[in-house]
Order: sequence, then structure tokens, then C-alpha cells
Amino acid sequence: MKISTRKVLPWQLIEYFTRYRQFIALLFGLSIFFIALIVCWHLLKAINVNELKRAIRHLSMSTILFSCLSAIGSYLMLICYEWSAARYAGVKLKPAIIVLGGICASAIGNAIGLSALSGGAVRCRLYFKQGLTTIDVARMSIFVTLSLGFTLPLLAAITALIHPKNTMLALHLSANSVWIIACSVICFYGVLFIFLQNNRLAEKPNNNTQLYQLFRWSIRLPNLRLASYQFIITLFDAILAGAVLYFLLPKHPDFATFIMIYILALVAGVLSHVPGGVGVFEAIMLAAFSSEINIASLTVALIIYRIIYILIPLILAAILLLINEGKHFLTAPQVKETETGIAAPIMAAAVFFAGVVMMFSSVLPGFNHHLVSTFIPSKIVNIAHLIASLIGVLCLLLAVGIRRRLYFAWGISIILLFLGSICSLLRGLHWIEACVLLIIAILLIHFKHAFYRKSRLSILPFSIKSFVICFCIIALFVWLILFIYQDIPYSHDLWWQFELDSRVPRALRAALGSFILLSFIMLFWLFRPAPPILTQPEQKELNKAYQIILDSKQPEGGLAMSGDKSLLFNESQTAFIMYAKRGRSMVALYDPIGNSTDRASLIWTFRDLCDQHNLRPVFYQVKAANLPFYMDIGLRTIKLGEEALVNLKQFDLSSKDYKDLRYTWNRGQRDGLSLVFYSPGTAPLDELKAVSDAWLKSKHAKEKQFSLGSFSEQYLNNFTIAAIKYEGRIIAFVNLLETNQNYSASIDLMRVVQDIPKLTMEFLMVGLILHYQQKDFKFFSLGMVPLAGMQRRRGAPMIQRLGALVFKRGGRFYNFQGLRRFKEKFATHWEPRYMAAPAGLDPLVAIIDTTMLISGGITGLKKNKRS
Repeated sequence: MKISTRKVLPWQLIEYFTRYRQFIALLFGLSIFFIALIVCWHLLKAINVNELKRAIRHLSMSTILFSCLSAIGSYLMLICYEWSAARYAGVKLKPAIIVLGGICASAIGNAIGLSALSGGAVRCRLYFKQGLTTIDVARMSIFVTLSLGFTLPLLAAITALIHPKNTMLALHLSANSVWIIACSVICFYGVLFIFLQNNRLAEKPNNNTQLYQLFRWSIRLPNLRLASYQFIITLFDAILAGAVLYFLLPKHPDFATFIMIYILALVAGVLSHVPGGVGVFEAIMLAAFSSEINIASLTVALIIYRIIYILIPLILAAILLLINEGKHFLTAPQVKETETGIAAPIMAAAVFFAGVVMMFSSVLPGFNHHLVSTFIPSKIVNIAHLIASLIGVLCLLLAVGIRRRLYFAWGISIILLFLGSICSLLRGLHWIEACVLLIIAILLIHFKHAFYRKSRLSILPFSIKSFVICFCIIALFVWLILFIYQDIPYSHDLWWQFELDSRVPRALRAALGSFILLSFIMLFWLFRPAPPILTQPEQKELNKAYQIILDSKQPEGGLAMSGDKSLLFNESQTAFIMYAKRGRSMVALYDPIGNSTDRASLIWTFRDLCDQHNLRPVFYQVKAANLPFYMDIGLRTIKLGEEALVNLKQFDLSSKDYKDLRYTWNRGQRDGLSLVFYSPGTAPLDELKAVSDAWLKSKHAKEKQFSLGSFSEQYLNNFTIAAIKYEGRIIAFVNLLETNQNYSASIDLMRVVQDIPKLTMEFLMVGLILHYQQKDFKFFSLGMVPLAGMQRRRGAPMIQRLGALVFKRGGRFYNFQGLRRFKEKFATHWEPRYMAAPAGLDPLVAIIDTTMLISGGITGLKKNKRS
């Protein structure tokens, strides 16, 4: 029996991890959520609704006032987080922007969870307008997230040592266990502090940060002064946030012990990956204090705490952000402001919230039972309850389409919200709920321009995660029904009771109807015919793409004619994306080619296609001006290098700055070099093939793919070809990418024979520049140089340094060494080029997959390595 000894490459291990990490995280979060529900049920089954009502009545206005003041104090500390983060990142922001960013990012991060991503998205929208870069915002978000996560364990350990007996009772641990755990945590922090001080580097990125050596890497951390400030800020934040709940308790336990348990519950909620830690936080607090505080009063306190500290700030943050976004819609908005604004994600959250409200209000009594029974028949009330719950489920799902800026999702959501408001009135005169739904519908109408994608709802890109969240909402709905009506014995007859006061049957039917509708939609989605991932472009599609390229200002789109990439067109057939698949990466080459007004919609369509096949969306070599589009679909950007551009309006061969090039041009002509241009389809391909074969043989290389053209008669016949002749034979040639707009031209495939005159390549470049100057073009591109302008210094983001390492090796494989110095002779300026990919380890895997696409696989890399 033959045993396989195939070596598993490092990036393959990373690929396996990234492939299943979302499923593992989802399964873990789902398990914790249901465990929390079971724990809460076990702890709360001894109380009933009447006890909860009594506990609510016992809450005084002064108690709620003190709780609200504590929440305000906590959010003031969160604004101080933003102040510290700005100093850590080395950026200057106006105080009003810091206040707005601190409140909105923190409120949304607290409610949704994953604050580095959810709060980071808010910061991107607010701070990009202030001139901050992606790296600046990422540093601020990471600083805020780690400040809380790194300080809370230390605070909990110190509190446990101060009050060990209370900690023992609250956590059900022995005295030795408390001492061992607390001392271990404090010792860890002490050892880490000593280690960092002994490995401090001299370099300081700014006045508030310090570089430290951590094994082979250098990391950027706040200096001792900023770290001390932040520790004090976090301490006050934890105390004030805990005080919000503490004031709501009827019996006040030891405050230090309470804060420790509160901190542990917060950490557990974050680690559970459940949005907002719902259920997990409550389960720990109930388990810790149910023995000394009345369980009904504790439950009411937890609910009011969620309203004061989470829900109200979330609503205020949404209002502030929508007001901020509304400024761009009241005046004539720019296309990019409309297409990348934060109105869509905020309204998606609002529609989702509306769906939850419509479902959960089924268990609430009507506003005026006598008035409802007088004017509204019981059949109408029952039907309205069921319809409202079904509308709630549809709103949960339509929030996905709203987030993806689908016009049909926007229109249907408005209709459902109006119907939902009518049902809210019919089923019990729930006028507050009806007003909330109407306000959300009016806001959707106001932000109509943010929903520009003309896509069918039948291809709405759901995901397993979105269905799991919806089923969790229904599970929570069922849990609430069972809890509220636990005193009513179950009977099959309950399903067929339609009296006006039969709230239990109505709630049961609403839950069952919601479950059936959601299950039906999920089954329809699971068994739908998915669009093909890759299709070989037919000649008709290539002709269509070729016409789009000629009408655009993007000559790089000519690489679509190689036929080795699939093409994704927009509905109006005015733009396209060319892409290929490697592993789980779907890599799009360049920004969308064609009409710029369709760019954002096409990027979203590509993201939808990737999601439908559970693939990683990647955009390779995109421009800085389009980065907001990629960030809007949730991608992270990494700088790859810089493109060398010649401004043909500024290039003057007669000036003293170009005296060396002038000498090269004149010397080449004297030595017998001549530059010849062949229009598309007229080049002597047999002679060119001899040159190409000689070049490949000398480099021990094979033809490249994806982002580079290859020698193919079908491909080269689409382009103008420039050739250098010497002593009557062609010794070098290049195919030229250009459009009918006379805006920009670029080089693609370049091949030369050995033993050419010394200045042949410089002569070729000068000749091409002069040629396009005569044709009145504006720019001439010499292509991208990997690593050019990338941050490789200490303190730069790790992914950039890893990317620099990979592309340094790639540059050696693809003979990129020296390109920077060569192109600097001609380029008048450089423009950065980026890769957009999901966060985490995905960018590294995406870089490797893209490198493989270009080289043609491992064999391509090995052949280049020998050269």
C-alpha cells in the first residue's frame, strides 16, 4: 500500500482554517445562545408576569434617573476612548467629530457586537471625510477594542483580591481558586510589562506611541503616559456602566464584587460571538445574584439596563448618523456619497428592528380592550396578529437586501411597513408601534437614492448566517411566549381559539406561521439554481467587452480579450468585471471597466456572486478613488504597490530634466534602431513569435496569465503593436492597450531577444511616450511596481509587511527587481494600487491565490525561480 507523503504547504493550512472558521464561530455562538436561553429559563421559571409587573411598579423615578446619569457618564468615557485612539493613531480631529464618532461607534458596537468591525464602519464613514486613511481608522478601532478587552481582566483580578470572600460566593469557587486565578492574571500583566520595557525600541511613530520588539516583529503600542490615561478612562467607564445596572437593583450587593461579576459577564458576552451578548450576559448576572436579589426584580433591572444603556443610545446614534447622512441627500449628492453612505446599513438595522417589534408585539395586550372589542371584529384582530408576524419575518430578511442597496427590497419594505402599521392598529391599537413603523418607512423614502441596485429579489443573496439569526429571533420569540404564559397549561384546543382575549393562541399561531414562512423561504433559497461560478467567455461577450473598453478611459480592460477570465456584465451591458477563481478566492482584476455610474452596483453584484458560492471576494490592483466602494461591501484594503504614470502634457524631452533620455533617443537612432507601429491585425506574428519564444527560453519561464497578456494570435490581433527593428529584423516588441477616448495608454506584453543594443528598452519607452504625445493622449502607464511605496518600516501594519514579503518573492520570480529604478527615468508621478479582500487572514491567502493565478500555479513559480 502506497502512503501519500505530499507536503502540506503553510498557506494551505491557513486556507483550511479560513474555510471553516465562519462555520465554527457560527456553531459556537449558536450553542452559547441556546445554552444561555436554557439557563435563563431554568433561573426564571419560578416567577410569573405578575411578579415582573410588581417589580416594575417598585422602580422609582429617582432610580431610573441615577441610572440614566450613569449611562451618560459612561458614554462620556467612551468619547474619551475616541480621544485616546486619535492620539494613538497620530491624527487630529475636531472635538465635534470625536464626540459624534465616539457616541455613534460605541452605541452601535455595544448593540451589535464585534465593535472593531461595526464601530469601525461608522468611523470610516465619519473620519474619511476628515482626511483619515484606512490605516488610521483601523488603528483607532483596534485601540478602542483592545483597551477595553485588555483592561477588564486586570480590573476583575484586582477586585477579586480586594474582596475574595464575596468573589467566592458569587462565582462559586474556593478561596484558593480565586487567589490562584487572580494572582495569575496580575502576574501575567506584570511579566508582560517587564518584557515590553526590556524590548523597547528607540523609534517612536508619534509622541503618544512606542515601538516594542516582540520576537521577530515590532509592534506599535501606546506609551506609558497614554496607557495610564486609558487605564483610568476604562476604569471609570466600567464603574459607570456597571452603575447603570447597579442603581436599578432593589437590593445593592457589595459594589466592588458587583463590578467584578459585571466585567466577567461583559467579557463572556463578547467571547460568545452572540450579537450584543444577548442571553449570555443575562445568564451570568442571574446565576451570580439570584440567591441574594429577588429574581423578578433582577430580571426587570436587566431589561431596563438593556433599554437605557443599549437601546436608547442605539436609537440616538442612528438618528445622529441619519441626520449627518441627510445633508448629502438634501443637496444634490455626489454619486460616491450616495452609493457608499452609511444610510443603507443604518436603515437595514431599522428595518430589522421593525421586524423584531412586529413579531414580539404579538404577546403584548392591546391598548384598550373595550375600544378594540367595540369597533374591530375578533376575526380581523386574529388575522392582523398573524399578518403582522409574517411581515416581521419578511422584514428580517429584507434587511439583507436593504443593506445591499437593492431597490426592490427598498420598495417592498416600505409597503410592508405601511401594512405593518395598519395591522398594529387593528390588532390592539398599538399606536406607538405604528408610529415607529411609519417613521422608518418615511426615512426609507427620504433616502431613496441610497438604494440604486436594480436587482430581482429572487436572487437575494441570503446566507446561512442570516437564516440562523432569523431562526434565533423566532426561538427567542417562542421562549418569551412560554415564559409569559407558563401558568396556562398547554392544550391542542388553544390553536383553534379565536376569541378577542385569546392572546396565547394568537401568539402560538404567530410563532408557527413565522417558522413555516421562514422555513419555506430558506428551502427555496437552498434549492435554487445557483448561477455558474466561471464561464468561458464566448466571442459575442468578448466583442461586447471590447466595445466597452474602447468607449472607456480604462485601457487596462484590454486584458479581458485574453479569454482566460470570466466576464460579469451589469444589467445595462455598459460595464463589466473580469475575474478568475483560485482556491476559495474569486479574484477580480482591476476596478469595473466601463461606465463609472454603474461601478458601485457591479461591485455589489460581484460580492453577491461570491456569497452565493461561499467564496472570498478579492479585487486586485484597484485605484484609491474607488476604495469607498469596496469598503461599503465589507472588504479591507491593502496597498500592493504603485503604478508609474507619465503625464504626457508635462513630459518635455527637450528639457534638462530629461537630457539622459534625449541622449538615448538620439543615440538609438544613430545606431540604427527604429520604432515601427502595426495597427491591430497587421503585425508579422511569425517574427514576433520567434522573439517571444527566445525570451521565454532565456528566462526559463512560461506564459503568465490573469494580469499579464500572453502570446496568442487571437489576443494580439486586438491591439496596436510597437516593434524595435535593428539591422532589418525585429529585436523587441510590445502590445499597447489604448481606447478611443485618447485619455490613457498602457503597455502589456513586452518581449526582447538576447544580445540587443544597450539602450534598446529606454529607446522603446521614449518612442512610445513621444508617439502618444503626438496622438494627444493625456497619460501613458508603465504598469505597477510591487512594493513601491509600501510601508515596510517598523510599526507598519503586519499584513502590509507580510504582503511586502510575498511580493518581494513574487518580484524575484517575475523579474520585477530593478523595475522601480528603470521606470523612475520616465514616470512623472506614481499612483497607489490596492487589493481589497475580507479582513483577518483572508488578505494573506488572497495574495497567495492571486500570485498563483498570475504565475499559472506552483510550476510557474518554480520556473521563474530558476531564472
